[in-house]
Parts: sequence; structure tokens; C-alpha cells
Amino acid sequence: MPRIENVKRWRDVSAGNIQKVSSDISIPNSVPFSINLLFDKVLGEAVSREGTNIIGSQLIAGNACLGLFQHLDSTAASNKLFAGFNGLMSSSIYDVLGGNAEVTGLTASARQHYATFLNTTLMLNGSEKRSYFGGSWSSSGGRLDVGNVPAGAKFPIEFKDRMYCAVTDRIHYTSTPTSVTANAVSWTAAGSGSLQAEQEDGGGTIQGLNKVPGYLMIYKQRSLKRWNFDSSFPEDLINIGTQSHDSVVRARGKNYFFYGPNGFYETQGGYPKLISRPIQRIIEGIASSFYSSVNGWSDNENIYWSVGDVTVNFDRGYTETYTNVVLRFHIDSQEWAPLQYYHIFRALNQYISGNDTLIAGGDADGQVLQLNTGNTDYHATPKAIKYILQSPEFDFDFRERRKTLAEKICVHSDLTTGALLQVRMDYAEWKTIGSLKDVVTEVPINPITAFVFEFRIADSITGEQIKLRGLDFPYIDVLAN
Repeated sequence: MPRIENVKRWRDVSAGNIQKVSSDISIPNSVPFSINLLFDKVLGEAVSREGTNIIGSQLIAGNACLGLFQHLDSTAASNKLFAGFNGLMSSSIYDVLGGNAEVTGLTASARQHYATFLNTTLMLNGSEKRSYFGGSWSSSGGRLDVGNVPAGAKFPIEFKDRMYCAVTDRIHYTSTPTSVTANAVSWTAAGSGSLQAEQEDGGGTIQGLNKVPGYLMIYKQRSLKRWNFDSSFPEDLINIGTQSHDSVVRARGKNYFFYGPNGFYETQGGYPKLISRPIQRIIEGIASSFYSSVNGWSDNENIYWSVGDVTVNFDRGYTETYTNVVLRFHIDSQEWAPLQYYHIFRALNQYISGNDTLIAGGDADGQVLQLNTGNTDYHATPKAIKYILQSPEFDFDFRERRKTLAEKICVHSDLTTGALLQVRMDYAEWKTIGSLKDVVTEVPINPITAFVFEFRIADSITGEQIKLRGLDFPYIDVLAN
């Protein structure tokens, strides 16, 4: 058969990752796999992510973050960024910018969860309870009546002018503030109380609390419930829950959460909607041992979830493992971007610095890091950012016939000098066939023949963000059977 007359082009990646879809029905502007590339910055192009930098200094080397929270006061000068870190025999709460431990002797390895109400931050970890107000921590009294928080309480949250917490499968709540002058709540006074979350078979214990407009959301291990304080809720919604309170993220009036092994869901108080089907290979590669450690945060534009190490199965026995993976979901475009960092994030939270709302992450080495800053990942020796862009399968409309690509492949990109162009033919091994320059690279190739072609562009960078526009195939011969 003759040479295909027109140049075949692949120039649009605006749909981001859409995985495990037959090439016969795949979305043309999607990619089957990428690492450290964003698809919403320049529509149609892939742009490498930004790096990380430390906030303050290292707090306790070699120890994992147990919780991260910014106390936001009505007096901005009193704002504090707190991080809980494990220690040798116990855990502590650190002032991240001050660099000192403000609370010590807490239970080792117990996850710390925080909430602020009435200018007071409450910390619960299932064993201890502390409140922060006016520059100091307390274990009794105060505006949130911390001494009377029920034993074993976790997951503090404010809802309808009350503080809530959970103990096993019971919800406890305070009174509303007694008066403008008193400005305090009580866990024991009139108006306080508790609610038994249904003990249905197989639902498990409460794993987290959150809220959407009108409802307190109650997340058990294998079921999801809601309560509005006035009705006889909760009742079962569906047998979907979460293994991790820290995976439940509130953004734009909705909750987004992880339920392993199914994936990530969205709910506004009703039936949850699965949103992670486009990254199915990644979901299947998350280690089940990390389900209870999945954690996230949102800036109301993107949601970031730290999912640990991921082993991606590309079929035919071919796998790749990526460490310290963060999944970024762009709410408006619904695009997914798998990111890989030098550090593993054990807690994510907002960090308001001046007029900037930033994303902070506590790692497993006693550090709190700012995401999306600079062009390297933080380390004494700055770490390069590795990126991969994988093309869809190309059969050039003749899947039943072998094709030969000859002479050259044109790559369109910015700041990619030294990047590798790789090919995989008929699902065999990846082979490097050339390297890139800048803007437009005509990569000369020896003739390559296959039914199906896939391409990758890969490199590690420490400079400016790169951009990838796509590939052109000028010379394609369709072979006779």
C-alpha cells in the first residue's frame, strides 16, 4: 500500500490522563500515562510541575508527620502553623515557623486532627486532647471545654455552632455558645449530647467526619451517613466509606474522599459519584497498606491526594513503580495528573502566608514543605523533577496492517534540550530512538515497523518548567499483508 499522504499530528493533551481505555474508543486529546505534568496550565500542552521548599527548618529528623494544621485567628498576627511529628517514645506538636515543640509527651504514632472554633483550635488524637488559645495550649477548660471532651475522641469539627467529635461509632456534640460574652461551649451542659451512628452489619467504625451545606457527613469504614441535627439521620446512603479521615477533602460545598480499592468519590450529601475512573491504572497500583494513610487538601481549584508508592501495571507482565505519588485533580476540567515527589507527604494542609494561600505538606523526615514553588524538590542537594509523557497508541487507521515510520519524527516542545524520545512497538520494550532540542526537533530515525506504536518523552529537570506540545509523523508507509 502507498505512503500516507498527509502528516499525522498529535498536538492536543488537554483531557489529561484517561487510562485503561481501548485505543478504538479513546479520547483523542487524552494521554494514557504521565508523571509530573499538568494539563490545565496551557490548554492543549503538558507543563511540568513546580517544586518544593522547606517551611521553617527541619523539626525532628527521621520522623513522620502525624498532623498538619494552621490556626487562623481573627487577629492575623496570631496565626500559627502547627505540625505533629512522631518521636522516639512519644509525639509532639511543633510551631513550624518557630521550630520548637509546644506540646510534648503525646501518644506515639497517633494521628492528630485539628479544628478551630471561637478563635480556639482543638486537637484530638484518640488518646489526648489539647486546645490552643491566646498563644498557649491547655488540657482543661477554655472556650472549647477541652477537659470534658469524651475519652477516646477523634475527628473534631464545627457544625452549626457546635463542636463535634467521634468515639468508635458514636458522635458527640457540644452546646452552642452560651452567650456573646461567655463565647464558649460545653460537652456536658444543656444542649450537648451524642448520637449513635447505626451499627449496621459490616459498616465498621467511624473513620472521619466532615460537612457539606446542611449536613454533617459521617464516614465509616464501609458506609457513609449524614445528619442535619433536626431529622432522624443518619441512615445508610450506600456501602461506600473511607479508611482514612485525612482523605476526606472539602471543596466548593462538596466532599471528595478515597475508598480503597475502588478509588476517589465526590458527594454533596447524596449518592457518591466515582471520579477517578480516568486514572484506573494508578488506583489499582495503590498499596492496600497505604489506604488508611491517604491524605489530601484542596485550594478550591485543585485537590491533592498523597497515595504513597504506586506500582502501575501496563499489562503483559510489564510494571513500573513510582514512589511518593501525589494525585492532583483539577476540579473545573476534571483532569487528573499523577505527580511524584522526592518526599512522601503524610499530611497536607493549607498555609496562609501574608496574602498567599499555599499548600503545605508534612513529610516522613521531620519537615514541612511548601508545594508549587521553585523548580526542584527540596534537599541539601536540590532534587530534579522527573517527567514522562506517554502518547496514545497509534495505528494510523490501519490497525490490521503493519506500518513503517521512516526518516524523522518531529517533536514540538519548549526547554526540552536533552530529553529522550522513546518508542514501544506492538507492546514490546521501550527503546530510545533520539533526543530533543528546543522548540522543534526533527529526530532522525531508522525505519521502524509495527502494527501499533507508542511514544514517550522523558527527562529530569532542575531549571524552568518545560512544555510539551506533541508529535508529527511525516513519513508513514502502510505495508501490504
